Amino acid sequence: MSKTKGFGFFGFLALFFISLILRPPVASVGPLLHEISGSLHLGAFESGLLTAAPVLCFGLGAFASPALVQRFGANHSMLFVLIVLGLASALRLVFGYEALLLGTIAAGLSIAVANVLLPTIVRTEFPNRVTLLTGAYTTILAFSASFAASIAVPTSNQLGGWRAALAIWLIPIAAAVVFWVPKTRGQEPHVAQPVHAARDERRAVLRSPIAWAIVGFFGLQSLGFYAVLGWLPTMLLANGFSPAAAGGYLGLATAVGVPFGLLLSTVIGRFRSLAFWAAGASTATLFGYVLLLLSLTNHGLIVFACVLIGVGQASTFPMSLSIIATRASTKAQTTQLSAMAQGWGYLLAALGTFLVGAIESMTATWGVSVILLICLTAAQVLIGFVSGRPGQIAAK
Repeated sequence: MSKTKGFGFFGFLALFFISLILRPPVASVGPLLHEISGSLHLGAFESGLLTAAPVLCFGLGAFASPALVQRFGANHSMLFVLIVLGLASALRLVFGYEALLLGTIAAGLSIAVANVLLPTIVRTEFPNRVTLLTGAYTTILAFSASFAASIAVPTSNQLGGWRAALAIWLIPIAAAVVFWVPKTRGQEPHVAQPVHAARDERRAVLRSPIAWAIVGFFGLQSLGFYAVLGWLPTMLLANGFSPAAAGGYLGLATAVGVPFGLLLSTVIGRFRSLAFWAAGASTATLFGYVLLLLSLTNHGLIVFACVLIGVGQASTFPMSLSIIATRASTKAQTTQLSAMAQGWGYLLAALGTFLVGAIESMTATWGVSVILLICLTAAQVLIGFVSGRPGQIAAK
């Protein structure tokens, strides 16, 4: 029996729902941040912490993934983090800011582990379709982020507040748990890895220049995505846009690139080198930030800015995950590389996301924050070219 056949229909449904729920708990907060801040009487620091905390947790939680896989296997680890995600998402709906922040942190940590597990599961179950399946689930990730951002404000208006807008995502989380349970019954296909083997693979990854280039590329493209996700609505509100328009433009920025990401995913496996693809997509994002800076005074440019940012970011994310899945020499090395790239990458993204808001608080203008994003994306163009070049990490 092939791996694909053995995975089963419910396995596919589980992957769909897992991909669907790994971005909305974060993507919904940005458009609702103004309402949440007013409801809970939050200051700039508290709002900034709420925005940056999930991305910080994406980094910290990623480092725990190899240990969980080594001890429990990928399937049981995935079930555990899905349950934690559901409980954390429910916690955010009760009490005040402390519960909201604690639930957000727990949700971020559980999403971090799931982020790392997905490339390992895809490589194990679909060894001949890694690029295609990676493109499929990253497309769902992008779509769900866009959809969550777009409906957050309207849902809050219709259902009576930001808590209701966050609560609706408990339904697909429950579905993901239900459909994944069968994967934990019987023989565990992702067997625990011996300690010495894990140590050898980790050492090989840490010593590889390719791995560190991937860390930089993944981190910088994630930084840009979460800075836009967390701060674009607030940025636009401060420059004269309505709350509905601000949320709508965030939805545009996260949705417009989905078809490009899906199309790219179908052909990316044909190319031995992704250097020019990674640099080119990063350049699109760079030009988008330049237009975003100009649109703070010329509102007519905002649509073009969102389109370029969306196309660039939707392309670099699946590319970064495809590079992770294909540059490793073994399945165990894939887990180590994924943890390293997403761990350090998301920590960089969290720092950058926090700085974008902190700089605005210090300068009372969003222009300087956007200039920071422009400079960082220029570095992403160069690092993307390096990380996309052919090559693999040596096997141990």
